[in-house]
Order: sequence, then C-alpha cells, then structure tokens
Amino acid sequence: MRRRVHQINGHKFMATYLRQPTYCSHCREFIWGVFGKQGYQCQVCTCVVHKRCHHLIVTACTCQNNINKVDSKIAEQRFGINIPHKF
Repeated sequence: MRRRVHQINGHKFMATYLRQPTYCSHCREFIWGVFGKQGYQCQVCTCVVHKRCHHLIVTACTCQNNINKVDSKIAEQRFGINIPHKF
C-alpha cells in the first residue's frame, strides 16, 4: 500500500501514527488520538501538524534550503560553474 504525500511549501507531509504526545507545529495545540494516524509529519524536516492544519502551513521546509545548497555544490563541481544566488 502506498502512502499519499502532501507537498506544501517544500514540506512532504505523510499521515503518521504518533507514538508519544506531540504538539502541532502550526497551531501549537496537542494532537489527540490513540488509534490510527493522528497527524502529518514532513519526511524532510520531521515537522508534525494536525491533519486539519497541514494545508495552512506558510513556512517553507527548513531542510529544503540545504537540498538547494547541495544541488549548487554538485553543479559547481560537475560543470565548473559557480551559482551564488537563487532568486
């Protein structure tokens, strides 16, 4: 069975079962529930949110910048070009 990925602002949210008490990164409220998948967790930065809050996220995924830096380094090494900015 394939789990659905919800991509928002660089986050890659997937429904997840939370094994310990967790607070939503968006609304700061406790994520309740014992059975099933109670929230969404970003597979890149591990940010956790309510299912009802995942589409409200306005902050970009913090690890997305690191991925862009790695891509720039690879381009610089492979092609001998320097890409100082991405606007």
